[in-house]
Amino acid sequence: MGDSLVFPLGISNEGIYEIDLVADGPHALVAGTTGAGKSELLRTLVMGLAANHGPEQLVFVLIDYKGGSAFDACATLPHVVGMVTDLDDHLAERALASLEAELHFRETELRTHGVTDIAELVRSGGSLPRLVVVIDEFATMRAELPEFMSALIGIAQRGRSLGVHLVL
Repeated sequence: MGDSLVFPLGISNEGIYEIDLVADGPHALVAGTTGAGKSELLRTLVMGLAANHGPEQLVFVLIDYKGGSAFDACATLPHVVGMVTDLDDHLAERALASLEAELHFRETELRTHGVTDIAELVRSGGSLPRLVVVIDEFATMRAELPEFMSALIGIAQRGRSLGVHLVL
């Protein structure tokens, strides 16, 4: 199970359309104009992943720069380990520090078990859930917290082998 994060995204002529965030990712960028359904797609992604994978396999940090309204329906999932909104100026900074600490922890876990990535860890009997960081209204967050960008780039670069995925 450490090798995939499959979830349904919609229906096509051939049936249910699924995406694997591991095989097709490891990261994703959702773009579109105002009102195009980006937030709805992100909720579908979160709920689809949660329906297909238990919290022992997958956890979320949800960052919502719409005041929390985009992920209200998802916040009570047992998979959600953090919810950040633009309503608390310091929460995003604390979340970033926590993400950096989580990357360090994951690097240490892989080194301790003598493996190079999370899939190898799980195959060898280890346990570490994949972490999906989902950010709605990324452009707003980027404008308000420009220092967050360099940190996210670092997370994206190191995240794949550590089982950390960004969906912006």
